[in-house]
Amino acid sequence: MLGRWLRVCLDVAFPAACEACGTALALGHPICLCPRCVAAVGCAEGALCERCGAPLGDESLCAGCRGRPPVFASARAAGWYVAGSPLAAAVQSLKYRRRRNVADALGAVLAERYPFAADAVLVPVPLHPARLRARGFNQALLLARALGRRLDLPVAPRVLVRRRATRAQPGLDAVERRRNLREAFRVRAPGAVAGRRVVLVDDVLTTGATADACARALLAAGAVRVDVYTVGRAP
Repeated sequence: MLGRWLRVCLDVAFPAACEACGTALALGHPICLCPRCVAAVGCAEGALCERCGAPLGDESLCAGCRGRPPVFASARAAGWYVAGSPLAAAVQSLKYRRRRNVADALGAVLAERYPFAADAVLVPVPLHPARLRARGFNQALLLARALGRRLDLPVAPRVLVRRRATRAQPGLDAVERRRNLREAFRVRAPGAVAGRRVVLVDDVLTTGATADACARALLAAGAVRVDVYTVGRAP
């Protein structure tokens, strides 16, 4: 109750707006996204590839996973990442406008739609130290922590590290992305994942190249299974 009244007082002094659409939020609204934008984050449902979560027709696997299946067991997302959508606006606000409070709101959506084992350990996709210094935070870690708090799942924030800087992935095709990420990740604390189910957490899944590179390192360190969970999935 005290927390809610504190939020109301802060909202009176500093009126809050939805981080996705800019609509004024009601006094004491618990998250930084308005109800309409949260409702607009459509579930990534329908016929999905069993492995990477891409939309498909009658097949169980998409063409990419039939030709070169990733090593992770499955990938799922809270919603579709489509340019101009509330979900895309929220993710961009988190990453590029450095609005860290968005991670908590998106974490609530992730928790509501979480599809994996209740005994998994959450591992965020790491940033290279140079990019982490430039951004000031790792959005994947913020999302993993928000999800872990809600579902009482452990988070292993420093288990997986990026061992070398890589080119930015946007603009690269699938082959270039895989080449760019080859041996880019390592596990520095294998005991934290050995014999465990791991859920790899990130903001958006596009081709799955980053998730695949991370999963290879985690499986080599002894993880028994790696699933991927992201806020958005590019259709």
